[in-house]
Amino acid sequence: ALTVPKSGAKLDENEDASAANPAAGRFAVADGASESWQAGAWARHLAIAFAKAPPDPDTFADWLTFCRASFQPPAAADTWYAETKQAEGGFATLVGVSFREPSSGSGAMWKAVAVGDACAIHSRAGKILVAFPIDDPSAFANRPPLIGSVSGFASEPEWLAGRAEVGDLFYLLSDGLAAWFLAAAADGRNPAEILDGLFDDPPAVRFRDWVESERSQRTIRDDDTTVVRIRIDPARRAETPQ
Repeated sequence: ALTVPKSGAKLDENEDASAANPAAGRFAVADGASESWQAGAWARHLAIAFAKAPPDPDTFADWLTFCRASFQPPAAADTWYAETKQAEGGFATLVGVSFREPSSGSGAMWKAVAVGDACAIHSRAGKILVAFPIDDPSAFANRPPLIGSVSGFASEPEWLAGRAEVGDLFYLLSDGLAAWFLAAAADGRNPAEILDGLFDDPPAVRFRDWVESERSQRTIRDDDTTVVRIRIDPARRAETPQ
């Protein structure tokens, strides 16, 4: 996972969040809505909750109720403006993917959920197989669907499932980077190869410098920017003692 905040912002002001539970095959990216209350904390809470115990279509409502009940950020300052913001709650987008071994064969079965414009990209040999929930770089808007930390404020989630082969890559991307990825692919470039090169040592520095360069060229919006890269490796099965 790699992330950089908005230009001029401190690391702890980054309102993107990611969480990973590789042993259980669960990964998530959430993007806090900047104008909302404790947006970064709410995004982190959602991402971590997914990595611990992801929902499915039948349990999403109960999962979200639990997330809201267990969300305990610092209390708001004692001003009318802060109290109003706290009453409205925090908002964030979310994309999460969970993997499991197939009943036969190699690779992995995957299931994704998304609310808003954080995206999951399934790539094979540099080609996009799936872009979810948005596959058009022109479809990103200023008001995406959001999940609110207060009861009653949540857009309906979207769901998708599929199968991956050994060697396939998945990228979980906050909205600005997702828009760049899809636009680069539409222009005939290989965005997967470009991102993969940023994971060479030192990845944090490479990613920061690259994002700043793209921002200066206005190819990536100046916003918190996050990528989680997941590679499907062969299953490590325990050997039976002889």
